[in-house]
Amino acid sequence: MGMNNIDIANGIVFQKMAVSKDSFDDRLICQKKIYLLQSLGTDLGYTYNWYVRGPYSPSLTSYIYNNLEVLSSNDFSNYHLSKVAEDNINQVNTLLEDKREDFGVASWYELLASLLYIYKNSRNWNIDQKPDSLFKALIEQKPQYNEEQCNYALDVLAKRGFVQMGV
Repeated sequence: MGMNNIDIANGIVFQKMAVSKDSFDDRLICQKKIYLLQSLGTDLGYTYNWYVRGPYSPSLTSYIYNNLEVLSSNDFSNYHLSKVAEDNINQVNTLLEDKREDFGVASWYELLASLLYIYKNSRNWNIDQKPDSLFKALIEQKPQYNEEQCNYALDVLAKRGFVQMGV
């Protein structure tokens, strides 16, 4: 495939985020990580909708399906992302350090991305951005999570700079 700037940017991001399509969980983690990354302003151009497992981008799925093999084996050492993009990638990867024992990696990223999506789209969901409203909306969609877990995840999102609570 001919590499354009988009492919190079995606390739570097996928490598730095250890993106894999091997299992369902790997694909889910990738979807959520890219959503979280784009929310910080590093826009790779993927549009997300709400889906059974939270924010989901069909175009990201097909892009990864078609290009991941080539991109993950490519050497991008001659290319550099902006400092801001690097920092944003680290910010998303660092969320893993906050994962508790009661979450798998996929369920942790699913909760974070879903909570952020509802927060950012609260107007479409006809709710305010108060924690109680966000948690209620999320648990209605995803009864596998409880309020305490939502609260913990929102704290992490705030601490890591993904949401500005109570401004």
